[in-house]
Amino acid sequence: MRGFVILLAMLSAGLVGGVTWSQAPAPEPGKTETITACTACHEATTYTTKNLTSAQWAEMVDQMIGKGAKVSDADYDKIVGYLARNYGVAPVPKGG
Repeated sequence: MRGFVILLAMLSAGLVGGVTWSQAPAPEPGKTETITACTACHEATTYTTKNLTSAQWAEMVDQMIGKGAKVSDADYDKIVGYLARNYGVAPVPKGG
């Protein structure tokens, strides 16, 4: 029993097997870039309350770049992808 308690304490402290319970999950792809680019001028609710298709999000990001939003070529697809995944058009429920 004592060995089990010691092992349990070591596991919770992350001393066995390289596992630590305090490891944060990896950030969602595009989230940081979206927050940085969009909240430089807007509240997050400006985009979190919309439901657009991927093409519509791309058009919206293009419009914001035209108004001065700082979005690098490397971040463009990440931002559009993040917005489409998280704030895309919800599918219509079957039968409704």
